Amino acid sequence: MILPKILIAEDDKVTQALYTKGLPENICTSKIVANGAEAVSIFEKWQPDIILLDLNMPIVNGYQALKTIRASEAGKKTTIIMVTSTSDKDNIIACAQLGIQGYIVKPFKTKEIAQKILQLHKAKK
Repeated sequence: MILPKILIAEDDKVTQALYTKGLPENICTSKIVANGAEAVSIFEKWQPDIILLDLNMPIVNGYQALKTIRASEAGKKTTIIMVTSTSDKDNIIACAQLGIQGYIVKPFKTKEIAQKILQLHKAKK
């Protein structure tokens, strides 16, 4: 069985640890980066199946990274889910217009995050 590759763009160390706990190696292969610039760079090299983007990150924010990734041919095929503490309606609409598959508001439950992410990924296929 081929495990999905998940790229996580999250600058908060505590949230990174929650992802590590909630997305164990037996269900996916994951990489964590701390800003949107790293996310774009790793995306181009690694071609993940799923990207989890925080909106508020240093250097390049999640919205800018989303726009850059979606502009590429490979990025149009990738499941992208925003996972952020920002529940502002305008942000949700702006991200939806760029074709995200989901928007999860933090804090999330560690035990449920993998199931939510994989369901949204399956729905895209």
